[in-house]
Amino acid sequence: MITKEKLKTLGELAKFDACGYPQLLQTHKKAQRFSFIYQAMGERGKTMRLFKILQTNQCENNCYYCINRISQNTKRFSFTPKELATLFMEYYSCGLVQGFFLSSGIYKNPDYSQEEIIQTLRILRKKLQYRGYIHAKILPNTSDELIEEVSKYSDRLSINLEAPEQDCLDRISPDKNFEHLLSKLRHISKVAKKLKAGATTQFMIGSAKESDRSIINLADKLYRELKLKRVYYSGFIPIPDTPMQNTMPCLPRREYRLYQADFLIRKYKFTKEEIPFDKDGFLPTDLDPKSAWADIHPEQFPMEINTASFDMLIRVPGIGKISATRIITARKSSKIRTLQVLKCLAPQSYKARNFITLDGHQPPKTETRKSILQKQLFLWEEL
Repeated sequence: MITKEKLKTLGELAKFDACGYPQLLQTHKKAQRFSFIYQAMGERGKTMRLFKILQTNQCENNCYYCINRISQNTKRFSFTPKELATLFMEYYSCGLVQGFFLSSGIYKNPDYSQEEIIQTLRILRKKLQYRGYIHAKILPNTSDELIEEVSKYSDRLSINLEAPEQDCLDRISPDKNFEHLLSKLRHISKVAKKLKAGATTQFMIGSAKESDRSIINLADKLYRELKLKRVYYSGFIPIPDTPMQNTMPCLPRREYRLYQADFLIRKYKFTKEEIPFDKDGFLPTDLDPKSAWADIHPEQFPMEINTASFDMLIRVPGIGKISATRIITARKSSKIRTLQVLKCLAPQSYKARNFITLDGHQPPKTETRKSILQKQLFLWEEL
């Protein structure tokens, strides 16, 4: 019973590290049978069931948003490295999980807790001969030597920046130094070059008065300079009995739009200057960022589907990389003249009709584009 309580509690607390669907897509998803099993989201919507857990929820930090903060009156649990490695292998051997995501509170000091993570992973790799996926969290202020040691047993490393600058970080986590976190992320990115899944980080959205522009500008820099694999955006949810319990939660649509803007930068060759923000530095909520960009660049449209280059086609709302490839292949045989043909190649092409011509003819425009876009699915490929 004690082991079950630890699994339930430390698994539930691990949910604050984002690796799955944005909040907006979680409302209709079935509840997981186990609190410590999560659907992680990869490229093109591929998923992996992760055993996602904290080594301990004992913590020396005093983050205002966190139920594990040192001054919080809450039950504290810990797994020994051997205990946690053995438990993971039980679930892995039964086919219930496909990979391991391990984080921790900071108990005693960062290096002590990071050593506990390393011991767990070392048992998995060397004693239990586990060869599957491991994502290991690097704790703030961990020594560079331990970062390099944990990389020996991991496929992915990450450390959470939480906020885009020190002023924002001070509002939510007074024990943390932004420049120090960024320095650690730089070191992690160098170490992670040899890892299959590289390095990632996470921002908490809506808790520190940060703007979307400040987040996207920093994410762009991290992708260009550190070659991060992913930046995750975790919408703030207030937790009872913490100093931020009365702070308004992040609107799920805001988190959703940040992922879409991130996708444009990461996969669609948009520059940070091309991402459309309002005067206060926030993304529009009624339109996805690509459609918002298209609306303010009428000089680019209408675009002829039969002659536009690949790089221009993927800037059309409703046409992603897969659809653009199909269009270019199909038009080698014959011209694309009707919306019906285009829809077979690009299922989201109803979003494109205001921005294209088909063999010189512009389709009838639609007046329902905004209401349709409000109901769109999360766009991993089709933007």
